Amino acid sequence: MRNIPTDLLRTFVTIIDLRGYGRAGEQLGRTQPAISLQMKRLQELLGTSLFSKDGGAQLTEYGETVASYARQILALNDEMMLKLSKRETIGRLRLGIPNDYADHFLPQLMGSLNNTTANMTFDITCDLSYNLLRGLRAGLLDIVVAMTADGPAEGVFMTWKETLSWVGGNSDLQNYPDDQANSDLRIVCYPEGCLYRRNMLTALQREGKSFEIVYTSPSLTGITAALQGGFGVTALADRVIPPTLRAISANPNLPQLGDAVVGIYVSTDKNRSAIAKSFAATLADMFATKP
Repeated sequence: MRNIPTDLLRTFVTIIDLRGYGRAGEQLGRTQPAISLQMKRLQELLGTSLFSKDGGAQLTEYGETVASYARQILALNDEMMLKLSKRETIGRLRLGIPNDYADHFLPQLMGSLNNTTANMTFDITCDLSYNLLRGLRAGLLDIVVAMTADGPAEGVFMTWKETLSWVGGNSDLQNYPDDQANSDLRIVCYPEGCLYRRNMLTALQREGKSFEIVYTSPSLTGITAALQGGFGVTALADRVIPPTLRAISANPNLPQLGDAVVGIYVSTDKNRSAIAKSFAATLADMFATKP
């Protein structure tokens, strides 16, 4: 009886969810050739083709069957790892996450874990990515979701890219800032060290655009309030833009923003890494499947 490694199944499911080997590699922090080798190995172990000859991530009939079982196996694996981690040995799980990601993802995440984490407590820290990574290195956090400027930092568990957009209040912003053509662009942002802030200012300086930082807040609630009040504009990852705000699309007055590199990082402490990696895998699945 052959055993199928769960890492092969997790890669297989990620390819299906993201509809491609390349995007799956970006999510999992592996090269496309490495992803291809994993799928070759999985198909050899199963003795059948999982993807159609048309290319891409189109599944064969057997591939559909394997995908269904793979999701069940991974769910049971992650649930088992969480349930076997006792409170007396693990204590609490310390998660660090940027403020906007916390607002967008934590409610669903914690709700989905409600029945599998009876023996755990959680400490959630919301801060700038730089501070969160520093806390992880210092042993103050077990798992961190963080943005980095020039590719993922050392020891990343999973990495992906987020598209950034200029964002303003939920009013008519199509021509913004045409009505302020003779004024500096008014910037609302997080404090110094924020990657959104760095991305905005780099793009503006590159294009020779004049600007003024008129409002700074460490919280998404504070940023949202300022934008709704018409203080100015900011930048956010597309999928965490609150429904009360609006992306400003195709505006010639606003320079193109670069993508943000985001990663999940796990503590290297051997006493905590097993449960941290299991929880990180659940977190990774959520980021991979959410639009």
